[in-house]
Amino acid sequence: MIKRLIQNTVISTLAFGVAALLGLIVIPLIIRTWGVTEFGLIVISRLLLPSGMMAVLDLGLSEVATQIVARAREHRDWMQASRQIVLLSTISIVLTLILSAAIWLLTPLFVIVMKVDAAHLESFTRIMHFTSVANLIFVPGLVWEGVVKGFERYNLLRFAEVTSTAAYLGLTFVASLMAAGFEVVAYIYLATLVARAIVIGIAAFVALRHKHVRMLPWTPDIRQDILHRCLLLLQGKLMGGVSGPFQPFLIGLLFGPKGVGTYDALVRLSRVSKIVVSLLTSALLPVASRLDERGSTTSFQRLGDLGLIVTPMLVVPPLAAAAILSPEIMRIWIGPLLAPYAFWMGLSFLVPICAQYVAIGSLIFLTRPDVQARLNGLMAAQLLVWAVVSAATLHQFAERALILGQVVGSIAILPWQLNQLRSALELNRNRFAKSVGTQFAILALASAFLAIIAGYIQFDSVLKLALGSTAFCLITWVLQYFMVLEKRHRTIFPAVGQLMGLTSRSN
Repeated sequence: MIKRLIQNTVISTLAFGVAALLGLIVIPLIIRTWGVTEFGLIVISRLLLPSGMMAVLDLGLSEVATQIVARAREHRDWMQASRQIVLLSTISIVLTLILSAAIWLLTPLFVIVMKVDAAHLESFTRIMHFTSVANLIFVPGLVWEGVVKGFERYNLLRFAEVTSTAAYLGLTFVASLMAAGFEVVAYIYLATLVARAIVIGIAAFVALRHKHVRMLPWTPDIRQDILHRCLLLLQGKLMGGVSGPFQPFLIGLLFGPKGVGTYDALVRLSRVSKIVVSLLTSALLPVASRLDERGSTTSFQRLGDLGLIVTPMLVVPPLAAAAILSPEIMRIWIGPLLAPYAFWMGLSFLVPICAQYVAIGSLIFLTRPDVQARLNGLMAAQLLVWAVVSAATLHQFAERALILGQVVGSIAILPWQLNQLRSALELNRNRFAKSVGTQFAILALASAFLAIIAGYIQFDSVLKLALGSTAFCLITWVLQYFMVLEKRHRTIFPAVGQLMGLTSRSN
């Protein structure tokens, strides 16, 4: 099971890394071809997709479907799984009909509140109507994707991700050469997502048919359990959405499409890094569900311990390097247009850095509603800090005030989140505090050193940025390996080496 987890994590890392790179390439292409305002309109149109602001209302359909399939693979009761999947599919159909109708009917109001100008009014309205129709596939597609995750077919998911993103980039490049209207980019994006959802839907149907899953009516107990899990996930997603996809919507209300375009360009890199982590940890949910179903407390604890210590060790150094070198990255990536705001892009990386320490712990405890409820409470406190800081600085920093609010809220609540996860995993307080404290100290000293070097060396090319970031990461990884990790943590690296063929396999 652990080898399969490592394999799926490696697949997710490589595949989404390619997809993310392609997605980042298309942003300067759009801005240079059509402008910041048009880019903002494209971003706004995507808010009403399950990958955007609508994610806060999806009831955790994908996560619940993953748990259903993973548990069924463990206890072999596919009749119960059939009833659960039928209920979840019914919920997704009802939800998509409501959301799609709401988007279509409320488009005139949405256009007004987003301050869409007359020149773009007709095009943007058509985009919204196509978006409402596409959601008829996207929302049930969340269940299909969750089923495929439950079977741990991450190779298929990531292949579909890379293929659809590559198609989007290629077709957008063609649209740029043909001087097409900006709305064509939105249509291309919707078309590639529809194709991806259909492929995943076919894969889910075949996998369930192989397990003889049938259309069976659900029982009251199943309805109560599924709705309880969906409502808990809805609660968490609503709070997460306020500090995530809701913010471009709020900026659109306050500052219009140009403000949205500026904000999205500043946080896009840090947001992509956060999505990378969520995709990496998505491979954990079926494993955690199966361990919880078995009652394997020791294995569950070890999984959480590795997530709290090893994952930040590996992931945070690249994020810290990107934060420090953000002025150089901004000049090379976007150009001089947004270079004066590079500091805010660097600051935004503190949000995914904080998220690394709680991402895996929060995910595996989706299997335990009591812990999930306590973590939701801490997220509510984080949102309160975000709201207060953002409101207090909105007049001074405009759309960047929301970045500041996220950063302060994330840092302020992180110690409480870590303590909650440590307690739930029953880890030794002193040993855990020493490990995390040493990590912070190493990262702070190495970051200060890199910032000093950046003052003397011009990182004016992708090669220099790559070499500087790589050196920074290697130094921090080595220091953490010997000063932070204990013997039980280091055992994960030989396992990864064996999987990748880097060390000899024992018979």
